[in-house]
Amino acid sequence: MGKLFSISNYNEIKEFFHKKGLKCTPQRQAVLKVLQESKSYLSINKIHKNVKELLPETGLATVYRSLETLVELNLVVKVHLEDGCHSYAIAPEGHRHPIVCTDCNSVIEYTECPMEDLSKQISEQTGVQINTHFLQLFGKCKECQA
Repeated sequence: MGKLFSISNYNEIKEFFHKKGLKCTPQRQAVLKVLQESKSYLSINKIHKNVKELLPETGLATVYRSLETLVELNLVVKVHLEDGCHSYAIAPEGHRHPIVCTDCNSVIEYTECPMEDLSKQISEQTGVQINTHFLQLFGKCKECQA
């Protein structure tokens, strides 16, 4: 994963979307802006609330669709919370795995990847060429353990 450009640069974003055959809609821009200004993962409801401050007519379904597109483009990452909900953030630079606190839902990005060797082993055993993977861990953060 990793951004291909500065998300704050409108011209680069617009060009990126056009190269992918997509429109750089005000709603997608607003979702990116809300996530970029956040220092943590945000729930869909929090994103929607903040986007509505920028674009009052934006519906929840539009925010969902925008997020799906932004995740597919690797501009945004989604984490799964234990309660079945999701949270979103701007995609970090490099390959990372989220660790979600089961008490406070904070997310810690783990930069080492234990999956590389395992993916190779599984490929050899099954004959399946593994292209990508998703690993997410759950536990209690230091603050919640105290």
